[in-house]
Formats: sequence, structure tokens, C-alpha cells
Amino acid sequence: MNEPKHTYGCLSSQRGRLMGAAMLMVVLFHVGGMRHDTLAYCLSRCGNVGVDVFLFLSGIGLWFSWSKLSQGRKLKDGERAATAPMPGRSHPASPILSHPLTSQLLTYFRRRYVRVYPAWLAIACLYYLPRFFDGRLSAADTALSIAVNWGFWEHDELTFWFIPAIMALYTVAPAYMELIRRHPDCRAMPVAAMVLCVLVQYWPPLHSAVGHLEIFFSRIPIFLIGINTGQAVMERKPISRAGWWMLLALFAMSALACVNFEDGLRGRFPLFLERMVYIPLTVSMSLLLARAMERMPRRAGAPLAFIGTISLEMYLIHAQFVLKPVQQWHLGYWPTALAVTAASAALAWLLHKAVGLLTRKLA
Repeated sequence: MNEPKHTYGCLSSQRGRLMGAAMLMVVLFHVGGMRHDTLAYCLSRCGNVGVDVFLFLSGIGLWFSWSKLSQGRKLKDGERAATAPMPGRSHPASPILSHPLTSQLLTYFRRRYVRVYPAWLAIACLYYLPRFFDGRLSAADTALSIAVNWGFWEHDELTFWFIPAIMALYTVAPAYMELIRRHPDCRAMPVAAMVLCVLVQYWPPLHSAVGHLEIFFSRIPIFLIGINTGQAVMERKPISRAGWWMLLALFAMSALACVNFEDGLRGRFPLFLERMVYIPLTVSMSLLLARAMERMPRRAGAPLAFIGTISLEMYLIHAQFVLKPVQQWHLGYWPTALAVTAASAALAWLLHKAVGLLTRKLA
């Protein structure tokens, strides 16, 4: 039988281009449009949905990675069973580090941290060390900021908030992936994460403790949904014609809601409410974009794929090191966005190559 033409597999085959598109959304968001330019204003205000696309695709990618590592663990378990000692014979206990699950976790964390931490360390030093030398930060604050961006967790410093947030999600992801692998009914966990967002906003004990981290808690559901979607992507489950029409309806409804939030209701609603609407917007937009990208010529999609490859480095560089100087030229929204994208991409590519050379043996 022929493979279905349209499947969830498009999220995997077009992942690089989707990451590139998400990065461009984030750039448009940070450039910031003026109200007299309705298109630019709505793009700039709603562009932070690119972060949700990153998290959605990251969750899918983690499921791929964890599944492959789990297959290796099963093989090791089989080897251990085959070499187990006969009853009555002594056999030295295996060290904890040789246990297949421990080995799987170590491999997982090494790959995740090697991908993110070296680039983060380079940019964090460039950003925070000057603030230490001119007296704006103490030695302790500088060390904590460079190590784990502690300012985000302590008082919601948003300069590089995505880095500590994604590292925290990477850390808890294996527990969730093992949970749903062993107990599939727990795939409803994203719903619980949505309720948690409401509690963080409105339950006084929780709000007083972590209410300043709304930007983090409201992104947990889409990350978990990405992990849940990973199995369908791996198995390339088909999407019916009715399914695509449903996605179009979801996209239209959620996009209309977000534009209305930003164009007329800004400041009159808690931010987590719009981020809940970002969930159907992210899923529907990602699938619809991926289907459209499958029809794009390879060369036409190359720029997006290139930006997707350097998206982490571009995120770290563009706002603080490129956008701020360019904004002083007062070029207007679209020229500024173009200049920031070009300059940030060039610098991000250099950082990506430098980090790659340094970490090649660790990945």
C-alpha cells in the first residue's frame, strides 16, 4: 500500500524550516511595530507565538531522541539478561552508572546541555561580565546569572528567559516521557498544566510564590503537547481531509482571538489567557505551515532551513547585541526587521560554527 500523502510526519521533515519561521516570528516580535501600521503591530505583538512553536517542535524532537535511546536500553537489558549469573553463583553487583536507564539519562542530558549550554555560556559572559566590571552586578549575581540565569527565577529577568526555561523543561522531560510510555492515560497531563496556569494566576499562595514566572508556566502545556505528538510524528499517522479542515478552523479562530487581544484589548487581560489561545494557534499553524512547506522547492526553503539551524544562537544574539544598536538608526519597522535578521544570522552562524568545533567530541 502507498503511504498516505499527508501525515504528521511533515512536522519532522519540515522541522528545520519551521524552526526558521519561528525564529523570524520572534525577531518581528522584538522589533515591535507601531499602531498606525496594523499588520506590523499585530505581527510584532503576536510574534512571540514563535516561542511556542520552538517548544512544540522541541517536545517532538525529545520524543524522537528518547525513543531511540530507549531502544538502545532494551538491547542492553537483553544483554544483561543473557549474561546474568546462574543461580547459586556469585556475581559482583553492577555499578549504578552501568545501569541502562542511567546510561540513557546521561546520554540524553549530555546531548541537550552540549547543544544549549556552550552557546549560552559565551553570550552570557559577553552580556553579564561588563555589568560586573562597571558595578551594576555583584560577583555572586554575575556568577549565578552566567551559570543558570538565576535572575529569571528570582525576579523574572526576561533578557534571556527562554534559556533557563528550556533547560528546566529538558530536565523534567525524561520523567514525563517515561510516565506516558508506561502509562499512556497520563498523556492528559497538558490539561493539568493548563489548570496549573490558572492557579498560578489566581490562587493567592501559588501566585505570591511563582506568579512572576507566568511566562514559563503558561508554556509548559505546549511543550508537553509536543512530546505527546512525537509518537504520531514518528509513526507518520495520516491526517484526514476533515482533520485539515479542522486545523484551518482552529487556526482562523485562534488567530482572530490573538489579533483582537493585541489590537483592542492589550492590558485588559492576564497574559496567560492569550498564551492559552497560542496552544491551538501553534499546533494548527505548525501543521499547516509544514504542509505548505512540503510543496516549496528545496532552494526556496533553504533560507528558512538555514535560520532554523542557527535559531538558538540567533535568539541569544539578536535582541541585545543587534537590535538595540540598529534601533538607534530609526529605519522603520520593516527595514529594521530585515537588518536585524541579516546581521543576527551572520553572527549566529559564526557562533554556531565556533561552538561546533569546540564541542564536536562531546555531542
